[in-house]
Amino acid sequence: MKKKSLLILLLAAVALFLPLSNLLGLSGENEPIAVISGSSQNFANATQIFQNKCVDCHSPGMTRMPIYAKLPIAKQLMAKDIENASARLLLSKQLYSGEATFSPLMLGRLEGVVRNNSMPPALYLSMHWTDSLTVDEKQTLLDWIIEERTKLSWSQDSTKVLKGEPVEPLPLKVDLDVQKVSLGNKLFHDTLLSGDNTLSCASCHNLTKGGTDQAKVATGIKGQQGPINSPTVYNAMYNLAQFWDGRAKDLQEQAAGPVANPSEMGAQWDTVVEKLKQVPEYQTAFASLYAQQGLTKETVTDAIAVFEQSLVTANSRFDQYLRGNNDILTANEKAGYELFKVSCSSCHVGPALGGLSFEKMGVKYDYFKLRGGQLTDVDKGRFNVTKDEKDLHFFKVPVLRNIELTLPYFHDGSAANLADAVRVMGKVQQNKSFTDLEINNLVAFLKTLTGEYKGKLITQLNNDDVK
Repeated sequence: MKKKSLLILLLAAVALFLPLSNLLGLSGENEPIAVISGSSQNFANATQIFQNKCVDCHSPGMTRMPIYAKLPIAKQLMAKDIENASARLLLSKQLYSGEATFSPLMLGRLEGVVRNNSMPPALYLSMHWTDSLTVDEKQTLLDWIIEERTKLSWSQDSTKVLKGEPVEPLPLKVDLDVQKVSLGNKLFHDTLLSGDNTLSCASCHNLTKGGTDQAKVATGIKGQQGPINSPTVYNAMYNLAQFWDGRAKDLQEQAAGPVANPSEMGAQWDTVVEKLKQVPEYQTAFASLYAQQGLTKETVTDAIAVFEQSLVTANSRFDQYLRGNNDILTANEKAGYELFKVSCSSCHVGPALGGLSFEKMGVKYDYFKLRGGQLTDVDKGRFNVTKDEKDLHFFKVPVLRNIELTLPYFHDGSAANLADAVRVMGKVQQNKSFTDLEINNLVAFLKTLTGEYKGKLITQLNNDDVK
């Protein structure tokens, strides 16, 4: 804050000696980029706004620099702001021209800052006051975002007027090899995968408990307490990577990890494979489904991964709303969704409402200071995988489907209930204190995301339903 105050004072001093036109003058201005043939008028209008008002911070290598950018303090702060901005949203010539497609995550981030008026930042506008977005420009961007979302395959089941929403309904059917799903289901629930034959994958990812164990941290072999909360396995196929820190690139790699972890299932894969080979049913199934490879670590984890791809909990009340049943949500639930779109959908976007990015825990306020207590290794998040300081305290955004069942919340299980989780997220991610009514509405909306598994609401599942 002190540096930014000094920058403001410095710029004010410069303004006394330089004509306004020089002070605000830009060097290295970019030539307007023509859109490719076939682009819509909405996109042509949107890209003009991007090029006029966004490239200065979000396009390294294309950035136009004001004349004061070479001043010592200004240069340092502007370089940092550009680095942060481009990390959040990188706009390239390919995107401007229409050669490349904006991802659903990028669309969500753009919509978020337009709706909550957080871009351009206040400090930037103090020197570039003509760069604020007008009401018409905001609507232009929103119209284009809606148009882009209607093109997504995810939105095809939405009713026409809701195809442009940041959330899409989960598919009612997922096309998978049903025999592999059945085999993977048996393996998922089999304690032979653990070192002492006491634990299965389902021990930490109980399908009757929202795909979790509903515990603060996982309990491994011989009662060992793990360091981190177990994320849900439901709808995990929508994650860009697996685990809170994203160390597994896909579901198959994730399935292999806990089995061989000494503090989790505590087994050796060679031993597990030999135990499974003693079961005639497995021998027959793997000979049929994996004729060339047979029963191996790779085929076992593949079968489990295929099963986990089947764990899509469709037909929640919110999905039914997106498909056209406008009366299925209450006024409070709809109000919660409108607030969600302004406050949360920059990160919790897509069919699973999350899983598409890594985000810092504590963007606006230090989460770990608020939580109290000593920091642990798992609090480092994505840093533990990349060893890049920029990834410190970054975690994969959790999916919000069935969130009412996946308590306690966050990577450390520190939030006991949904109201607490909403309150904390408002504070640390937006430095916003939600009112009791806003929290109640958001929680009401989140509970509409509880879906079905095998045609049954997952709050009503029992052990016989999932085995």
